[in-house]
Amino acid sequence: MTGTNYAVAPGEYLEEWIDEHGLSQQRVAELLGCSRKQVNEIVNGRAPITADTATRLERVTGIPADSWLRFEAAYRADRARIADEENLAVHVEEIDPNAVTYLRSIGATQATKRSPGKLVSDFLAFHRCGTWEAYTHLHEVTSTGDYALAALKDSGSSIDRTLLTTWLRAAELDQIFERGRSYDYRPENLQAALPELRTRAATPDTTMLRDVASMLADVGVVFMVVEPPKKFPLLGVTRWIDKRVPVIQQTGRWGKDGFVIWTLFHELGHVLNDPRGEMHLEYSTEKKRSSAAEKAANKFALDTLFGDAGLSELSGLSYDREIEDAAKRVGISPGVAVHQMHRRRMLSYKYGNRLCVDLADTFTV
Repeated sequence: MTGTNYAVAPGEYLEEWIDEHGLSQQRVAELLGCSRKQVNEIVNGRAPITADTATRLERVTGIPADSWLRFEAAYRADRARIADEENLAVHVEEIDPNAVTYLRSIGATQATKRSPGKLVSDFLAFHRCGTWEAYTHLHEVTSTGDYALAALKDSGSSIDRTLLTTWLRAAELDQIFERGRSYDYRPENLQAALPELRTRAATPDTTMLRDVASMLADVGVVFMVVEPPKKFPLLGVTRWIDKRVPVIQQTGRWGKDGFVIWTLFHELGHVLNDPRGEMHLEYSTEKKRSSAAEKAANKFALDTLFGDAGLSELSGLSYDREIEDAAKRVGISPGVAVHQMHRRRMLSYKYGNRLCVDLADTFTV
């Protein structure tokens, strides 16, 4: 329920009762057995209604004591909330506008910057943080765990913190993520599943992503696609649940099979080769992928998908049929071959696109 921007003192109900019965505050004080000053302070919201006063009011007005106490509790709670929102309002400019739009689109808030305190309060509630300081501490100081923002500094990225944490938190509310908390991940099981995953990825179709998600779940890895906010510079992230269960979370953008499959195996490289608890971000521009971990993940994807021969089978090819035949010999989808050829300037971006399969409509996994 949306809170009001004002607080109704229980004294207003008492004042209304006094007026309806044509009494004076002095007369009510006499009936209550207290001073006129106390009645006046209650009427004006300066004095609280205690349990003793509520009992007396019940005898005088016929309104139950627990009703007076509820009026008092609601008044104090509203005053505290309003004061809290006034204090929180100073942080509204720290929340990225696209994060605000995203929160509204998923029903996490109805507030706008016209009610800044309410907006910040809803933002904090979405992140399960009681104060702005708690949010800042959780998402800046922590260097390991779900939100390891140290990864951002290592990459030199300027991605807005509120945008990233909102997208990450949205994933945690998904049943797929929640189900993953019970997974038993063992790296040797994932390693053993790689050939089967590679084989399934060689035939991209409308069920491939669901099949891959199921296969990964069987070895204790969460694979999920979460719609991102607008102007979000990431394509995916590798993260961990309690440093136990790996999560590969993608945005679903750039849905061609070559890009999706390459990114998947890149992230699997992070899962298998990097310390548990680290978070790795997959950016939409090559310039952001420069760390040693990123280079190692790229090598893992290349070795796993293309084998010892690497890209030699694709060298010098330009016609679709040639690329398609070479991809079949390697055991990968033609889209993956085209993706790597484009990235490595082995093929003009004008060519090979017909071989790519659009998986954008199959991202519900």
